Amino acid sequence: MERIGFKGLPKETLGQLKPRLKKLHFPSLKVIFVTDHQGRRDRARYRVFLVGGKHALLTEDAFGPAYGEVGERTLAELVQLLKKGGAYNFKEAVLPPDVYATLDAMDESVARERLLANANPADPSLYAA
Repeated sequence: MERIGFKGLPKETLGQLKPRLKKLHFPSLKVIFVTDHQGRRDRARYRVFLVGGKHALLTEDAFGPAYGEVGERTLAELVQLLKKGGAYNFKEAVLPPDVYATLDAMDESVARERLLANANPADPSLYAA
């Protein structure tokens, strides 16, 4: 699993993610929005976990309204890029704050398993404000 991006920097994280998207097969891609806020989308922060075949990418905590208008816009831009490419399997994983905070310290296989186990179907329009 490749970890990419910069904590709290939505534009820079998306910039680092875009070239890596070319390696992924969008129709089979699992897109998981990872957050520690359930029911408080107006303050949520997100990481994005992308799983496609052998490739798995986990962004830094850099997207969503917690990072202001730019965080919200950048998340919406990412959703549009993914949908345009043919991705349709969108999910959300809400983790307890202590687990969310320790994702980077987890072994990759443990983090991957935890994220997949906590993922539930999500409507991508929730993130494309």
